[in-house]
Amino acid sequence: MNIHDKAHDLARSLQQSPEYQAFLTEKRKVEADSQAKKMVKDFLVKKLEIEYDAMAGKADDKAKLENLQRMFDVLSANATARDFLHAQMRFQQLMGDVYKIIGDSVAEGLDFLAKE
Repeated sequence: MNIHDKAHDLARSLQQSPEYQAFLTEKRKVEADSQAKKMVKDFLVKKLEIEYDAMAGKADDKAKLENLQRMFDVLSANATARDFLHAQMRFQQLMGDVYKIIGDSVAEGLDFLAKE
């Protein structure tokens, strides 16, 4: 068994997955709609800012969270933007599951620096 061949098989399977295909379909639609594209980009940038703040240990900024919720509410009213985000979330969940499965399979070897 060649691990690289298996990795390429996994890559092909991901490319052919219904989640990825739906994501690509919705991506094309959102890219063709400049208003939806701007809404999605603005939302994702704000979401990342909040996530980075959380990773840096900063306290939740209620104003930023409320603004993000308002952006999401507006974005949800636009079917193209909403469908893109849903497809993106489903594909991200699939990728997260794959990363977890792989990580769990080699966890014993990656625990060398774990606290004792």
